[in-house]
Order: sequence, then C-alpha cells, then structure tokens
Amino acid sequence: MDISLPYGRSGLRAKLAWNDVHSVFSAKWHAEPDPLETAIRQPIGPKLSELAHESNTAVIVTCDKTRGVPSHLTVPMILEELRKGGIHQDRVKVLVATGLHKGEASNDIQERFGDKLASNLRFDVHDSDDERNLVDLGELSSGVPLQINRNVVESDLIIVESTVEPHFFAGFTGGSKVILPGVAGTETVMQNHSAKNIDDPKCRYGIVDNPIRDDANEALRHLRRTFAINLVLDSQKKIVHATAGEPEASFNAAAKAVIEHSRVAVNQRPDVVITTNGGYPLDRNLYQCVKGIAVPEEILHSGSKIVMVGQCIDGVAHKDFLEILSNSPPDVLYEKIKSQEIITRDIWQAQILCRILCKTQVWFVTRPELREDIQSVHLYFARNVEEALGSIGPVKDQTILIAPEGPSTILHAA
Repeated sequence: MDISLPYGRSGLRAKLAWNDVHSVFSAKWHAEPDPLETAIRQPIGPKLSELAHESNTAVIVTCDKTRGVPSHLTVPMILEELRKGGIHQDRVKVLVATGLHKGEASNDIQERFGDKLASNLRFDVHDSDDERNLVDLGELSSGVPLQINRNVVESDLIIVESTVEPHFFAGFTGGSKVILPGVAGTETVMQNHSAKNIDDPKCRYGIVDNPIRDDANEALRHLRRTFAINLVLDSQKKIVHATAGEPEASFNAAAKAVIEHSRVAVNQRPDVVITTNGGYPLDRNLYQCVKGIAVPEEILHSGSKIVMVGQCIDGVAHKDFLEILSNSPPDVLYEKIKSQEIITRDIWQAQILCRILCKTQVWFVTRPELREDIQSVHLYFARNVEEALGSIGPVKDQTILIAPEGPSTILHAA
C-alpha cells in the first residue's frame, strides 16, 4: 500500500503492506458553494457593514504564519463590508495575533495577504512582552490578569478572522483564542496556560467547554463591537465551511461542524499510529508538531507507538522548548511541571509532550539536519516512515492506524 502524507508544502510517500494497515482516518468534507461569501452575507447577528456604520475605526485581528488563514481572500471582503458601513481603508489596521510566538516577518505577511494588500494596509505584529502596547483590563473570573493589545482595546470595531480546527488543549483553534493568547500579554498567557489547566481532562482535542477556552471567551467580552469570521479548511487548504458574526455563537457553530465531520470512533486501540501536522504551515517547526504527536493520545494502549511526520522547515523555532526538554527525562520533567517547579514560556508544549512520552515512544520523520534536536527532546529520529517502522520492530500482526491529516482529525476510543 502506497500512502502520501502531508509534509511541508508537498508530501512524503511511504510503502506499507496492505495487511499491516488497520484504518486510515481523514476528515470528510464536501465543499459548500461559496462558504465564505455566504457566511459574511448571512452572519449570526448583525452584519459587518451594520457594525461598521456605528464605528469610526476598525482592526482586523488575524492569526500568525503557522495557521494558514487565507487572508488574501477574506480581507478584501472584510474591507468591502467596512466601506459599505463608512469605514475606509485608511482607518483600518491589521494586527497579527502571535501569542507568545516570535519571528513574524514582512515576507510572512506578504505570503498570506498578497503584494497589493501587504503594500496598502497598515500592519502591526503583536508582541506580548511590549508593556507599552498593552492595556490592563483587570482580572478574569478565574483570577487570570487580563492584558490585551492596545490596538484591539481602543478600536471601535474588532474583526477576528481564524481557522477552526481541533486543538490539543484549547479544544479548537480560532475564535476567542485569537484574542487570548493571540493578542494578550505574556503573564495573561502564562496563567491561562497553567499546568493545572493543561492537564484538565477537558483540555483535549475537540472539546469546546474547557477552562482555557472559558478565559478566552471572557476576554473577548471585554472588547467593544466584535465580528468573527471562522473558516474550516480541507487537506488542500481550501475553504469548505465558514461561519461569521457574533464571535462565540459563530465559533461554536463552526466547531460543531468540525466535530460532525472530523470526530472518529476507534474500535480497536492500535499498536502503531502514523500521524502528521497536516503539512505546511502547521509543520513549520518542531514546537508546533507536538500537536500532531498528541492526536492519538486518547486511543493508545500501553504498548502503542507513534510515528510523526513533519518537515519542520524552521527547525525547532522555540529555544525555550528545546532547553526545557533537553535538561531532564520526560517522567522527571513532567512531575516538575505539574508541581510548578518550572514556570516559563513554552512549558505547556513540553508538558504535553512529556505526558505522552511517559506512556509511549515516538519516532519523528523529518530532515536529517534535525536529528540532534529530535533526539535531545527524547524522540527517535527517522529519515522516512519505513525506517521508523523498521526501528519499531516487526509489524506483522500489529495494527497500524494512519491519521494523515493529523490535528484535523479527532480520534476517540469507542
């Protein structure tokens, strides 16, 4: 059996014996006609043009380079609706919601928006450490201090655009997550992403109601007029479903659609799971690829193994993540994190990886130049899937489950 797995901008092929493969699980979407236009024209709640009529300025808050929002398609439609409501382009700013991520550059913006938009719109990239550009909004009901980017707090109208796909501790990407952590201060993010929250059983793939999302939803309610565009992309990064309008209601509708199309019951816990990060842009770095590794966490048995495929064109990209993991074995580090002996940025990604490594072994298929980094975070390096399976041992009579789209698929034990 020949399989093709998302890997960077193209793919990676592997050859497996038919009798070794138990199941291949992918999200099954049937593209709707003009989903984006339909969502904007028929939103949940007031139309964007109506909100613009009551506003003087607007900020479009969009995801960073790891999310692949097709802003070259969405933003022209947003600008048209704003013009209808009386807000012209010179009173519109675009804010890139980076959370604690660093390194968003002008070429990343140009890639997503296209030359014309990138040249004619005003852009700002969120920096969670820039205290001068944060506004203190008090505390959330959870006790988390709330600091949000000044561009968002002071704008009359906030448009949040995002993709909605399963997320390994926020339940789903997108929606209010673009505000927290997207444009929040460092301390806000750190406390929201606490070790307690990360290990909460509700903070898993495909669960909307969880403490991390609750904080984000509450943060959104501190803002003025808001409008959301929520996009669902298929494996080819095409828009197959969209909702828009009132942020929480429209996000929940999109998440419900994703659950219906992407949640798969696994009847037999597999011996080996082959997974990915869905290719570019989510597999740009090793840090993000913990998402793909976490995909099968809920369906493993005590002897299961994971084979993860990711190009990681940007390498590790998060030095703190690499340093945290290279200093202690996973079981020791996991206990230190849970007891809050270690509190630093990127700790949640290390926490989830350690939680998985305490249960199973992971082989990581990627570029040879990353071998040392892969091994330093307690993963086994492999140049291809066949080499990984050979390293695991004889696969005869073992069940192999393939989740080619990685985080786009919600796996749960039947």
